[in-house]
Amino acid sequence: MTEREAWIAFSTFTAIGPQRFKLLVQFFGSAAEAWRALKVEVCLLGDKNYPVRLASLDDAPFVLYVRAEADETLADLTDISLAVIGTRKMSAYGRDVCERLVTQLVDSGMTIVSGLALGIDSVAHRTALSAGGKTVAVLAGGVESVYPPSNTGLGREITKNGAIISEYPLGYPCFQQNFPVRNRIVSGLALGVLVIEGTEHSGTLLTASSAAKQGREVFAVPGPITSPTSKAPNLLIREGAKLVESVQDILEELKIELRIKNYESRKVIKTTKEEEKLLEILAAEGLDIDSIVRISGMQTGDILGSLMQLELKGLVKNAGGIYSKTSNV
Repeated sequence: MTEREAWIAFSTFTAIGPQRFKLLVQFFGSAAEAWRALKVEVCLLGDKNYPVRLASLDDAPFVLYVRAEADETLADLTDISLAVIGTRKMSAYGRDVCERLVTQLVDSGMTIVSGLALGIDSVAHRTALSAGGKTVAVLAGGVESVYPPSNTGLGREITKNGAIISEYPLGYPCFQQNFPVRNRIVSGLALGVLVIEGTEHSGTLLTASSAAKQGREVFAVPGPITSPTSKAPNLLIREGAKLVESVQDILEELKIELRIKNYESRKVIKTTKEEEKLLEILAAEGLDIDSIVRISGMQTGDILGSLMQLELKGLVKNAGGIYSKTSNV
């Protein structure tokens, strides 16, 4: 981040006024160094580290604030991921199912995405970390302040082997109306959404509905008919969600083993500067060759040659003359 960009970034941080900003600059030597000390990166729609699946949404956030200590980009972190959501007032059954499934999902190489709320969200994050896996928390406010405050310690652990992200600037409060809006990011990042417990009017139904509209797979764990927290998953199953009795139900539906093999192979593929430029251009949307020429400023022949190489490497696909970046296949 440049010094100018750091000044602009701090201007969005409502908790920092002129005097505090002046003290930060004096203490760290520059605004850029002060921003780096917060360990928060800004990821813009169209950047190569912006998650491809999320970028494909019509309402994709144009900026994401990412708080993380690991070197892995958000795009890589969420490449093979599943959202796990559920009630805040979970039962012993819900906790047990969540711990079992998340542990097995992590063992299968999946990143767990959730909202860092109490209940199922917290158990999903904590279990992923305990199992040596990666997890991403999507907040409904600024990433510097975890909500609820009781999860502050868990938030710190998540940043060590995952990320906390938000579309809201630093210092932005967690207003109630932010949560339904936030949920589209939870589902949008992942290959699918797993619902573990929720009441008849639970917010989990809104997230599951968002996932279905986004073309994501919806999974649900059935529960006892006597339990009010079984209402949401049982309703989803009746409406066509994939019933989950074991982790294999999820892995087979999402073809996880094949996705992981493809992902691992892509990580060792070397790309040229020209190819990297084209991948960055195609990250947000599919484009025809004329648009690519106009945006890139490259020669048509060079572009066609690079696109052919990217197709052979499985990084770009051509559908009717529209080139787009592949995600997981």
